[in-house]
Amino acid sequence: MKTLKILSVAAGLLFMQAAAAQNPAISTRYSNEEIVQMLKAHRTSHSRDVIPPANIWQKFMADFPKASDVEWEASDSVYEVEFDVRFRDCKAYYDVSGSLLMTVEEMYRSELPAVVKNAAEAQYPKFHFEDMDRIRRGTEVFYKVEMELRDAEVELLIQPNGVIYSERMDY
Repeated sequence: MKTLKILSVAAGLLFMQAAAAQNPAISTRYSNEEIVQMLKAHRTSHSRDVIPPANIWQKFMADFPKASDVEWEASDSVYEVEFDVRFRDCKAYYDVSGSLLMTVEEMYRSELPAVVKNAAEAQYPKFHFEDMDRIRRGTEVFYKVEMELRDAEVELLIQPNGVIYSERMDY
């Protein structure tokens, strides 16, 4: 019985370590609004393919040791990296000092929290789930849910409590 308890505790610790590796700490150096502005500037700039400086590469490898198929782009103040972790598409954004600003991780529908799934289905009951991502930005977490019905597509940004933060329809 004691051995079973020790194994259970060890398994729990390994699970927590794996979860921590999957969810590296987002920097608290910037406010959520500052991060939004930095990322907006990055998206509207002429980013270019790059090899990042050693400090950013090392931080990335510490944050995502199981990353594969890694591709980098940079603007003046943000490094964007696209990569796979266990066959899932991911992105991470770093500032020039190596502070992690945001992560985006592809999800399966079955992994969406029930309250998020229910909010999406309640808003668009006839639509089908297409793509889902978990976004961690600053101190915020969002679920990006793309749903479609024939030629119509909607992109919802939903908070963990089920509140729809934004929605964009595309016909």
